[in-house]
Formats: sequence, structure tokens, C-alpha cells
Amino acid sequence: IKGENYMTIPGYMGMDLPVLEQAVITWHKQRNLIDGSTDQAQLAKLTEEVGELARALRKEKPFANYQTADAIGDILVVLINIAERNQLDLRICLHRAYNEIKDRKGKLVFGIFEKEEQLD
Repeated sequence: IKGENYMTIPGYMGMDLPVLEQAVITWHKQRNLIDGSTDQAQLAKLTEEVGELARALRKEKPFANYQTADAIGDILVVLINIAERNQLDLRICLHRAYNEIKDRKGKLVFGIFEKEEQLD
């Protein structure tokens, strides 16, 4: 959806990511999905949402773009739940991952970046 006018997306509120993340955390808490759920249950939900992403990516564009965006959003909602229940900040998680990959060397193999040490 990058490049489209986001204001045409129904319900788009123009929130920045930290504000939106907090809104999702509040939504989870209001529905007892932090204290009343488990990491295992949320992992099952995450797996379901990844399956939806896989189905969306197999579809023809432009309809696939909407479904892909919806699936990525659903995945983020579940990841926010898992992070919150484990007292983790998504920005720190992403920062740690980026620090691991930013200087990584390797090459593209069948569309996937393989680390040098995996190429041996």
C-alpha cells in the first residue's frame, strides 16, 4: 500500500507507531488477552496469521495488497501481545535484530539472504 493515499483506507487514524502500539496494548488488556492468555496460545494465533499472509501473497494484485497489509497488521497485533506479556519493547527487539544484521555479509540464494557462515 506504500505510495497510495493512506487517507483512503477505511479507519486509518494517522497515528504514529508508538501511539498505535500503545492502543493495541490497551485493546489487549481490555479483553484480558495479556493476563488471561498464554504465550503458547498467542504463538498459535501468530501461526494462523502467518498462514493468512502466505495465502495473501499467492493472490493477484491489487486485491492481494489489501490482504497482505491486513495479515501483516494482524501479525504485528499478535507480536505486540507477546512482547507485552514478556515485558519486551518492540523497538528494542527490532533494534537488536537490526544490530545483528546491519553488517552481515552473505549472498542471495533463491531469493533469501544467506549469511556467509551458512554458505560453507
